[in-house]
Amino acid sequence: MANLMETYACTPSTKRGRGILISSDPKTNAFLYCNGRSVIIRYLDQPLEVQVYSEHAYQTTVAMFSPNEEWIASADVSGMMRIWGTHNGFVLKNEFRVLSGRIDDLQWSADGMRIVASCDGKGKSFVR
Repeated sequence: MANLMETYACTPSTKRGRGILISSDPKTNAFLYCNGRSVIIRYLDQPLEVQVYSEHAYQTTVAMFSPNEEWIASADVSGMMRIWGTHNGFVLKNEFRVLSGRIDDLQWSADGMRIVASCDGKGKSFVR
């Protein structure tokens, strides 16, 4: 059995007619994006360092760093949003069924206490 020596990150998943949402953390030079059921975390100054969060049951659509860079909110096509930590092994803080369908975008408030989630542009949004 061979030992894993390096992990190479996949590229962001694409779908015709939809943009790719990439979130960044300027303090650590980290950026993140979605591919399949995973959220990929990479670093500009260390391109071979990769972390993969793969706890979503469905295809992920968006992931965003919190203002204090301690938490990440990620969402999927089923309307589920997960808030998880960037340190100590991706500890799950909370999980919400936000909308009944695909979540297309998330945004944290400046104080990190609220998140706005939106879907396909038909007037649905959620603030928690």
